[in-house]
Amino acid sequence: MKQRLRDDSGTVLLLIIGLTVVVALLVAVVTDVTALYLQRRELISAADCAALAGAQAVNEREIYTNGLPEAGPVPLDRLNAEAAARQYLVDAGLSGRLDVRVEATSTTVTVRVDVTYHLPAASRVSLGLAGSVPVTASATARTAVIR
Repeated sequence: MKQRLRDDSGTVLLLIIGLTVVVALLVAVVTDVTALYLQRRELISAADCAALAGAQAVNEREIYTNGLPEAGPVPLDRLNAEAAARQYLVDAGLSGRLDVRVEATSTTVTVRVDVTYHLPAASRVSLGLAGSVPVTASATARTAVIR
């Protein structure tokens, strides 16, 4: 009968535990990266739509008084454009959780939205002490050029 030189029982169990930990970490990282990507896409869409809503607030008084310009963009009412962009975010239910900055000129509306996003897996692992990432998106819309 052959005698074993050393006992290697339990080695496979250690490999399985190590592999399980690596796979769990990989799943957590993929989950967080995907959630962050989707959050950023949502913010980009919200900023785009708010900027477009603001760009539709033309300066009706100037247009009715002076008519449409022969060439160049349609003039905006700055205050109404900013209000329309903010109102879009309120109507979409996003204004409460976002830091919103809206700037309008006579031809453009720029919307910037910021939020601190809590990553699902990292927040659970750290019990909410870590795992938050600032996410920012901005969009600019210009009025149409009349030719």
